[in-house]
Parts: sequence; C-alpha cells; structure tokens
Amino acid sequence: MILRYYADADVREWHDHTLRLFRTLYDTHGIAVEIDRIDEQHGTITDFPGEIRSSTPGDVYERDLKRNRALNQTIEQTPSEAFKRYGKPDIAGNVAVVDDEETVQWASTLSGYANGYRPGVASQTAMDFLEDIATDPSNRLCVECLSLLDGDETFCPECGYEFP
Repeated sequence: MILRYYADADVREWHDHTLRLFRTLYDTHGIAVEIDRIDEQHGTITDFPGEIRSSTPGDVYERDLKRNRALNQTIEQTPSEAFKRYGKPDIAGNVAVVDDEETVQWASTLSGYANGYRPGVASQTAMDFLEDIATDPSNRLCVECLSLLDGDETFCPECGYEFP
C-alpha cells in the first residue's frame, strides 16, 4: 500500500501539514508515501521519504481516477463528479490509498478539513483522513488487509477488525 498526495493544496498550512503527516506515517508506521506534484504553489519539497513526481491534473485524472472501478465502490460520487469542476480536473490537495498494483482504492474527495463543509463529510476530507491514520493507522483502514476490502465491509474479512 502507498499513500499518494496530489500536491499542492491551495492553503499553505494544509500543504505543510500534509507533508508532516506523510513523514510521520512513513517514519512511525512504515507506510510508503509519494507525491504527484500537479499544482506547484509552495516551493521546493525537501527531506521527503518517498518519490516526488511532476505531473498534470489531466494526466493524474486519466491514470488514477477515470474509469477506476475500485474507486467507484469506495467514494460516494463518480470520479468525474468528485474530481472535476467546470469540466477541468480539480485534484490538488487530495490524498489517495494506492494498492500494490498501482490502483487507487480510495481517495479523499475534499481537500482540507471537514470544518467548513457540510456536516458528516469528515470521511471524505484529506486532512481528517491523514490525522486519523497518523494517530492510529487501523482507525480508518486495515493496512495489512487492504487488498481484500471492497468498500462495503463493516469489518476486515481477514483479521476481523471492526471499522468505526
């Protein structure tokens, strides 16, 4: 499993906090991390433990999100509804969980925190997701059994962990 950040978030504080959380996830929990830099706004990224690639929002949308059946099962909207605004890809600031076959299994559909959006969207925001798994990696997903999940479970079929 890899966590992927579609950088840069519009808000500098969210961007910097995402980088800190990715470093924590890598250093503390051994979770592989990487960045697709699709909207460079906040300068050079240094001392990052994973791969950093430059790309375009269109290329990332085509590669990771469009026609992704696994992702369609784990997010409420279709990728075109979640990641396009006025017909153009709007992906910067989001994060994704990528399996070993390079398929995005889940992605945040809202950058930043749930505060400021409608009630009940914390499970869709990048920052709330990262903070949840940085403090307790199994709070939002079963890291060891991710490949077995299809998004409908209330518990992990392999280890039995019950999802909140």
